[in-house]
Amino acid sequence: MVQSTSTIYVRQATLADLDIKEQIYDIINKAYRSKGGWTTESELVGGERSSMEHIETCIKDQVNILLLAFEEKSGEQDKVVGTVQIQPEETAGEAGVGLLSVDQSVQSRGIGGRLVRGAMDEMKSRGYHTAVLHVLETRAELLLWYRKLGFKETGEKEPFVWPEMLKVKSIGFLVLKKSLLE
Repeated sequence: MVQSTSTIYVRQATLADLDIKEQIYDIINKAYRSKGGWTTESELVGGERSSMEHIETCIKDQVNILLLAFEEKSGEQDKVVGTVQIQPEETAGEAGVGLLSVDQSVQSRGIGGRLVRGAMDEMKSRGYHTAVLHVLETRAELLLWYRKLGFKETGEKEPFVWPEMLKVKSIGFLVLKKSLLE
């Protein structure tokens, strides 16, 4: 019996990825809003995490860089399995890590960590010195995971960007940072 092997790789989105925008849309929205998977926010936030129009903008954008993780399996077409976006912050030299999502069927295989590390490498190559995260304050498991990747809480708290989408009205974001110069 021949066993199928797979490899995960990360690359920047290109205009050709407009052809797979529906797959990207599904991964992002299922990761954030559906039941199951350890990254879901479905109990805290309602509505879409990202619209199809937003996905198109992310793919075309050359400032807020979208990175995609693909699973390459022998004998099959490469399949997108994750996303992360680099978003310049207001403070010079800082960039946010956003839109991190991994297909629920392949979670817990190191893909999220690979995406975050890929984003930080890309940030360094673009001259950023600090990576920034905004994490819902009630997401203890995510906060712990980001700490394992070297992020530290800053003590800053910011309001949720779309308060009308909150199911739990009093929550906000904790700000975490990681130096890219270490």
